[in-house]
Amino acid sequence: MEKMQSRLKIGLFMNYLVHGFALIILTQNLIELSANWHSNLATASFVLSGIGIGRLLAYLIMGAISDRFGRKTTLIIGMLSYLIFFIATPFNHQIFLAYLLSIVAGISNSALDSATYPLFTEFNAKSSSNNILIKAFISIGEFILPLMVIFLKDNQMWFGLSFIFPAIILVLNLLNLMTIKFPHASVNANSNLKSQLNLNGKSKIMATSALLVYGYTSMAVMIWFTQWITIFANSIGFNDWSAHFLLSLYSIGSITGVLSSFVLMKKFNLRNHWLLGMNMLATISIATIAFSRITLVSMIFAFLFGFSASGGAMQIALNILLNIFPKHKGIFTGLYFIFGSIASFTVPIITGLLAKFGSPQIVNGDIIVAIVGLISAIVIFETVPQNNDLEKSRNKINNIDSKIVRLLEKTFQSGRRCLRC
Repeated sequence: MEKMQSRLKIGLFMNYLVHGFALIILTQNLIELSANWHSNLATASFVLSGIGIGRLLAYLIMGAISDRFGRKTTLIIGMLSYLIFFIATPFNHQIFLAYLLSIVAGISNSALDSATYPLFTEFNAKSSSNNILIKAFISIGEFILPLMVIFLKDNQMWFGLSFIFPAIILVLNLLNLMTIKFPHASVNANSNLKSQLNLNGKSKIMATSALLVYGYTSMAVMIWFTQWITIFANSIGFNDWSAHFLLSLYSIGSITGVLSSFVLMKKFNLRNHWLLGMNMLATISIATIAFSRITLVSMIFAFLFGFSASGGAMQIALNILLNIFPKHKGIFTGLYFIFGSIASFTVPIITGLLAKFGSPQIVNGDIIVAIVGLISAIVIFETVPQNNDLEKSRNKINNIDSKIVRLLEKTFQSGRRCLRC
């Protein structure tokens, strides 16, 4: 049984390694793909918005399929959809079909999320650590792909091999997962949960609004960077290796940030301060990258941007939102990710329009998104108390218990005196 569960976990993580490839594979090959589609770069970039549409259309549907027909069915739907995307895209020569395939990729993303996150809650292991590892595997995929793309380019090999490689991983993983018996859904009694955060009506509205806005900006700022940083770097004179390596450094920073966030959140009560600090660093980093023309400086701040913007801040904000609404975790998790899906849809459209004014303007737009995210983080910091209310409550209960004990002792002593009388 344990062997089966280990195989299942490995399979789930490998899916998110492939998902890391899928997140950036279109932009890393956009010049070659735009030639295939007989379009210019600005027009080709609109194809990327299809991923957001696919996610928007599919999240609620895939969630229902997951609950109704099982996690395994939903997982296989997601994997087969990604397989179609990876195999068909490099051979396709029509931009309309390319847009449909990007929608399929968005559906695949929704299917994987709808099956994987519930599956991890149904394991005996802690789901939070598994969620951290999911983000780490996505970042590993984002690290490997740019290196693969530049290797293929330097050796004058077909760019489509970068699509075939993740497709092979998916086929092998399908064979693995289809032979595994999945666990049955467990029911968690959460009906008596109450929010640990004491917020009045106005603060609750402000905090919730800021968190949902952050659900958009935290996704948008990452998509903006990963889709355009290589093209931007080439446009300001960086060589191909340096331009692609910026994204790999971003991914290394992301992995480092995720692990740092996990350790710090486990040991220290720094949630709100860490969220604010990460957004400050992300804003400074993207601004430095936008205006620097020194390769080493850009590399350092690409790492720092990955560390801060993609280092678990999005998950920390989601955790705060779920602490505010512990009885409706499913609804607000879906709502939070829908705002992220809107970012997946709108960012390619916005950046496609900005591309007409040149690549530097695109990265400048990412600075604005980072600033909006920072403002949201400030609102969250000011309206949401640190998550130490539970510890405070325990201390209050201990104090009350001590007072009750002393009162009982006094009552007992008074009773003894009365009996003597």
